[in-house]
Amino acid sequence: MLWNASVLSTVSSDTEPTVVITFDSAKYIFNVGENTTRAFLQSQQNWKKTRALFLTSVGTQRASGLPGLLMTLADAGQSQMQITGPSGLLHSMASMRKYTYRDNFNVSPIEVPLAPPCQETRDRPVYKDDNIAVFALPVVPSELPLQVVNPPGEAAGSLKRKREDSPEQSCKRLSSQHGTGPLAGDIMATTEILRKAASTPDFDPGSLSGEVAQAWRQLMIQSMFPASQMSSAIPDQNWPGKMPRDGESEESQCQHGGRCPVDCYTRFLPTEVCSSDPTLKPTVAYAIVGPRIRGKFDGRKAVDLGLPPGPIRARLVKGETVTVQVKDSNGYPVHREIKPEDCIGESVTPAVVLVFDTPTSAHIPALLSSFVDSGHFAKYLWKHAEDSKQHKVRVIFHLCGDGVLEDQRYKTFMDDFGPEVHHIVASRKYLPNPMTFTSAAYSQLRLHQLDPIIFPIQKYSCTADQAISTVTGLPARVTAMQKNMLINLHPPRAPLLDLDARKGDLFHPTVSSSSPLILPESTRSSFADARSYVAHTKSEEICGGDVTICPLGTNSAMPSKYRNVSATLIHIPNYGYVLLDAGEGTWGQLARKFGDDLTSTSSVWQVLRELRCIFISHMHGDHHIGLAKILAMRQRLDSPCGAPLYVVGHGNVFLYLHEYAALEELGFSPYAKSPVISIPVDAIHWKNDFSSPWVQEVSRSSILAHRDMCASLGLESFRSVDVIHRTSCHGAIIKHTDGWSIVYSGDTIPTQKLVQAGENATLLIHESTMADDQAEMAAAKMHSTVGQAIEIGRRMKARNILLTHFSARYPNIPPSIVTEHNPGDPTLALALDHANIKIGEMWKMNAYIKAIQQSFTDLEDENDTTRMEPEEVDLP
Repeated sequence: MLWNASVLSTVSSDTEPTVVITFDSAKYIFNVGENTTRAFLQSQQNWKKTRALFLTSVGTQRASGLPGLLMTLADAGQSQMQITGPSGLLHSMASMRKYTYRDNFNVSPIEVPLAPPCQETRDRPVYKDDNIAVFALPVVPSELPLQVVNPPGEAAGSLKRKREDSPEQSCKRLSSQHGTGPLAGDIMATTEILRKAASTPDFDPGSLSGEVAQAWRQLMIQSMFPASQMSSAIPDQNWPGKMPRDGESEESQCQHGGRCPVDCYTRFLPTEVCSSDPTLKPTVAYAIVGPRIRGKFDGRKAVDLGLPPGPIRARLVKGETVTVQVKDSNGYPVHREIKPEDCIGESVTPAVVLVFDTPTSAHIPALLSSFVDSGHFAKYLWKHAEDSKQHKVRVIFHLCGDGVLEDQRYKTFMDDFGPEVHHIVASRKYLPNPMTFTSAAYSQLRLHQLDPIIFPIQKYSCTADQAISTVTGLPARVTAMQKNMLINLHPPRAPLLDLDARKGDLFHPTVSSSSPLILPESTRSSFADARSYVAHTKSEEICGGDVTICPLGTNSAMPSKYRNVSATLIHIPNYGYVLLDAGEGTWGQLARKFGDDLTSTSSVWQVLRELRCIFISHMHGDHHIGLAKILAMRQRLDSPCGAPLYVVGHGNVFLYLHEYAALEELGFSPYAKSPVISIPVDAIHWKNDFSSPWVQEVSRSSILAHRDMCASLGLESFRSVDVIHRTSCHGAIIKHTDGWSIVYSGDTIPTQKLVQAGENATLLIHESTMADDQAEMAAAKMHSTVGQAIEIGRRMKARNILLTHFSARYPNIPPSIVTEHNPGDPTLALALDHANIKIGEMWKMNAYIKAIQQSFTDLEDENDTTRMEPEEVDLP
């Protein structure tokens, strides 16, 4: 039986560490940070046969790719999935209920309680199947500012604020209201009572706590994944509890199945407690124990013992003792008993993989003490040699925050596993920052030759700030974690770089070569024609011409090799930035565009300081899943950002953000270092008269926030317009005091309201999901075609049109993007990830369309001819 551990992604500007355990029959994924789905697409690995996901921490660093991956897995035909993580997993998943849902997916979340397991249950795995057994160890940092409270009836180790009602009292209150006796921890009974309670007008989920609160979270997750047969995730003294059993608008999803009334999904979840410092959150360490692999059958010994071929040998291989008739030295028949060990070699000791997530030095004492005190985990230390026949630790993945690897306590801990263990370390200081999404980077590198200003090369580094070898006192077998690293567990082999997984990376060989990039003749010719036209064309000065549009994601629904999902950054000189939508991975796109060097005055950190507004058009995941990550990263600015960031969106956006903020500071609390102010999208509707006394009374705070936001950006107004999509969706109308305006469509079919609200726009940014020959499909999915988007711009009398939000069915650009330009038509431009397009230079992008199309065509031909035989390279 062959199995291995591989590194899908490591610490970089746009990814976090993800480790995949692979058997022929199954995969198991550890951590699902942002861009996990896109990393699979780039690596040419696949997510097929994934059985379980494991999170070392709940937050934007380790789990923000979870909703996207879950929906991708479901759409790929997966039917069930177990997800294991620390306390807060259920709350995090339930907070996604307004945008994560799949009818046919059985999802079983299992929380690892923070208190160490009791003596009787500490050897129980949190997951077990025919391939692996996974054991979990909670690591609670010593400086965690939380109090462990264990009122009667609640499991040991649950973290919660003190409330007026205990969980037991909450149960009794619900029970008395509905004529049911005490629940005594029966999760199914609790769920049924909650379903009944939810129909009462005064029901408030936010008042629930303890087991009842967990039951409500489970009920929400059941509604997201109706096929789920939820296992109990409420820890008791026998944690981890029972193993799980096997098994299109969000509004309609919430109502099906006879579950809770739809308005329950707009009510706040019960409060969860988190640390004020995101680096002091509890983590979980995992031990993955592989199968015991039987020894080889020795056919020669079998013949010598008189064991004939056939079923009797199969019985022996299965472990049975068999009896055969043979002749003794005198030729007389006798019976001989043959045991398995007589013909079968010694079995292979199960290999063990350990995963440690230690984000701060404050986690080290907790990890060390928990490890030593835990009967199960302690036996993996080298000094327990008597257990060497039961297991053998082959590799340890260390996810280390700043200062952890240098800590002598941690070095000693690493040494305690003996000299034969391989240590794979993910620590940003000791890792290079190569391009993760090399297909997009290589495409940009080619376009850089067309126009180096509009198509800048993304930020990367092939060398680490400091070599890991410079850290003294580490074990001999320490290797920095690299993407596409492969560690074979059976048969065992030292870490390798899997070059087969890296095929198609044309970027790094090109930039590391001393020779210039040589483009195909057809591309060179097309580039030359486009550059010649631009050089001989006189640009026209227009109002707002220096405003820069930076598309960060131009794909719809899910990412691809060349494009990320929706996000568009607008830079208004001397004022700041506006972000229109923030799909998953937007933070990484920003970091790759501007760099994340803390010492640079033009890095992504400075962009965060100057970011004044984020507009979220609607609740579909490809437009907002990356928002929480951006807000969380903004809270990590070295010196707080005094100017507020305004987030404009639907009420469901704020419901999600405020619920998620119970797990990680996003900026909404009064104590936030860098404040965030919410503005409901309906409050700034384009038809609202702000001078109306009624409007002022209903939306006073939003009007004031709108006024302050506009002042910070030099705007005359920032208004929303409702458009037509499969869920509530709004476009944006941005008007500057200098006289220019930008209209953003959001996702919509052709909409007359947008034409009216955005009349005479300087720039229309419009979705063009489908090519013109897919008009029927576009209508069914409530999207627009290229031609329809252009027609909206004509009717709006827009000066320029920037097309974006292309279907993944078009790997490059939609085939109908090149259209005839009639006198008086708007200037048409194509949005490409990481481009810098000034409004006054949209005409250049129009002139480049054919050249861009030719580059993509030749690039696909080049990829088709770049074939590599499977190859592996030993790591130094």
